[in-house]
Amino acid sequence: MIDIEQATQELLTATARGDKIVCIHYACGDFFQATDKPVAVTCVGWSEPSLAGGVGQEQAFSISNSLPSDDLEERERDLLARFYEFVRSNSEARFVHWNMNRSSYGFAAIAARYRHLFGSEPPASFPDDRLYDLDSILGARFGEGYAKHPKMRSLCTLNGLYMPHFKSGPEEAKAIASADFGLIERSTAEKAHLIALLLLRFASGQLRTQNSVGAVRFAKAHLDAVDVVLTLGQRFLYVERELKHRRENRDTLVVKDEYDTQDLLRSLLAIFFDDVRPEDVVPAYAGASSRVDFVLPKFELAVELKYTRPTLDDKKLGEELLVDRERYAQRDGVRHLVCLVFDHAGLLRNPRGLESDLSRETSSDRIAVTVKILDR
Repeated sequence: MIDIEQATQELLTATARGDKIVCIHYACGDFFQATDKPVAVTCVGWSEPSLAGGVGQEQAFSISNSLPSDDLEERERDLLARFYEFVRSNSEARFVHWNMNRSSYGFAAIAARYRHLFGSEPPASFPDDRLYDLDSILGARFGEGYAKHPKMRSLCTLNGLYMPHFKSGPEEAKAIASADFGLIERSTAEKAHLIALLLLRFASGQLRTQNSVGAVRFAKAHLDAVDVVLTLGQRFLYVERELKHRRENRDTLVVKDEYDTQDLLRSLLAIFFDDVRPEDVVPAYAGASSRVDFVLPKFELAVELKYTRPTLDDKKLGEELLVDRERYAQRDGVRHLVCLVFDHAGLLRNPRGLESDLSRETSSDRIAVTVKILDR
C-alpha cells in the first residue's frame, strides 16, 4: 500500500529539485465494445513540467501520427512501440497521471494491449514507487470534494486554464467511432499538458480548488488563504469581546451593526493580506445589485458577510447564496466566494449540516463557494 502523504512529499521535493517528471495521459476505445480482448489504445500523450513555471517538452504517440497503414492494429503497434521506447529511455523519470492506476484503465491496460498485439511482455515497466496519481494526491490534501465531477475539467476551469481541445470520455468514444483520431490526439495531449500545469500550481501553493485558493506567506510559513479567512471568522467574537476591555475605560470600537463588523474584519484581514479591497460593487443580477464586502485580488477571493435574523431561515439563506453565486460568476477576478454567516444568536438549525449542504449546492465549475456559519 502506497503512503499517500509520503508520495506527496516525494513528488513536491522532486518538483522543487527539477527532477525528471513526466505527466502522462492516454485515450482508449470503448470498454463495452471489447469483450474478448484488451481495449485498443488510441493515443498516449506526455508533458514535462518546467521549473520556470510552464511546460517544457511534450509529445503524443497516437494512431493519427503512426505509420500510414489501412490496418488500425498495425498503426496501434507502431504507437505502442514508440511509447515504450520513450518509457525505456526515461527509466529514471517519475510519472504523474490522473487515475491511470486501475486494473482496467491506465498502465496495466496499456501493458495488456501490448501483450495482445505483440505476443510478448512490454520492453519497459512502471515501478509503483515512480507513479503518482495527482487526483489521489489532491484528494488527500484538500479532501475528496476538492472539485466537482468531472474533477479534471472542473479543476482546470477553477484555475482559469485554457483547454480548447479538451473532450470528455463520451466525446472521445464518439470520435473513435468516426475514426477522428486527430481529435483524440489533441484532447489527450492537452490533458497531459493540463496535468503538468496543475502539478506546478500545486507545488507552488497556487492551486485553486473548491476549498482553497492558494497560500499566503505569514511569519515565514505558508497558510491556506481560505483557511485564514475562515479562522478569522471563527475567532471574530473573541476579538470583539476583548475590544470591550480597555485600560482606564479608553475609547474602543464597539461592534453594534454590520458596518462595525466590516471595519473590524478588514483590519484583521490586513494582518495577513497586503491588498484588501472593501465594498466592491458586483454586476446586477435579476434586477438587483449587490456588494462584495471584501475582495482579495491576488487570490481572486471574495468575502461576504451575512447576518441572521428571524426572517433569514435555512431556505432563505440558500436562495440568497444561489443568487450571490450568479452575481459573482459574472465578475472578472473572483473564482472563490467565502460567505461568513454570523449567527451568534443561534437562529439557524443544524448549522454544520447547513454549511456543508450550502457549500456543495452553491459551488459551480466557474466559482467555488465556501459557507461558514459562526454560531459560537
